[in-house]
Amino acid sequence: YRITRDGLDWEVPDPEDPWAYIGYWGDHQIIYLQKLLEVFDSHYPNRFNQLLLNEIYVYANVPYRIKDYDEIKANPSDTIMLDYDLDKQITKNVESEGADAKLLKRSYNGQNYQVNFIEKILVTLLSKLSNFVPGAGIWMNTQRPEWNDANNALVGNGVSMVTLYYLRRFLSFWKTKLNSIESDSFSVSAEIAELFEAIDTTFKNYESTLDSEIDDITRRKITDQLGQSHSKYRNSIYKSGFSNGKNKLNTKDIISFIDLSLKYIDNTIRDNKRPDGLYHAYNLITFSNDGLYIRNLYEMLEGQVAVLSSGFLNPKEGLDVLDALKNSSMF
Repeated sequence: YRITRDGLDWEVPDPEDPWAYIGYWGDHQIIYLQKLLEVFDSHYPNRFNQLLLNEIYVYANVPYRIKDYDEIKANPSDTIMLDYDLDKQITKNVESEGADAKLLKRSYNGQNYQVNFIEKILVTLLSKLSNFVPGAGIWMNTQRPEWNDANNALVGNGVSMVTLYYLRRFLSFWKTKLNSIESDSFSVSAEIAELFEAIDTTFKNYESTLDSEIDDITRRKITDQLGQSHSKYRNSIYKSGFSNGKNKLNTKDIISFIDLSLKYIDNTIRDNKRPDGLYHAYNLITFSNDGLYIRNLYEMLEGQVAVLSSGFLNPKEGLDVLDALKNSSMF
């Protein structure tokens, strides 16, 4: 969705417009946000320490409904529905409430549901990690491609290493921020805390698999558990909104979670180095009865830009990528 002078704006199906479609762009949610955060942090040093705890942030009540995880697996190219009744109700409410009618409300008093900044960051992070496929990247199953329209054909079966590279940059930034903050805990919505714990538990349960190449059966198990955790979370929110309950998350636990996530990400990045010295940008996945299989695509410039930006490579390795680019068919 977009933010305009009239508040939030989202697309709806239109029989008269063949270009009208619904879905979430995967790339907009990480690197564009991350670059804004980096510029903000350099322009206003230490301001984050003031912003992280203040409950002044809201949720958009976009009337899209991402399907249940099992439905997504069954048809990963058709994963989002529009709640027409909610869309009409919001449009009607805008006439009397203005742009705030498009925000998620508290169930007991109808006021805007407000949270702190760390919760907003966690929602973004956990949504991405719930679509993490070990060895392949971030599963593109929200009906929109990434980076260029040539990737339209990848929607549903495509997995993005590009977003995974940028997710690493995102996590490294937040690890530094959280290590420098004085607060030893954060108050977040109970549903977010539960999702955090579910993904953390999955990563801990399979941490030993990082010592060797993850096989297709284990990859399927991890992917399923991550996807089901987010499916449970969002279905709860769709049904009844946030419960208004708050849980404490320890800062140290969040940092430990980031460290563990980085282990999984770095392991996948290593697996995606190509024989020619470049790095894969996108992969394809196929579910079978018990496994999840990966097929690599051809080299793309986006993958090299992203891995150079990720912070994963040391200067020598970065130079090797640039040299490999000069020897590639892209050059």
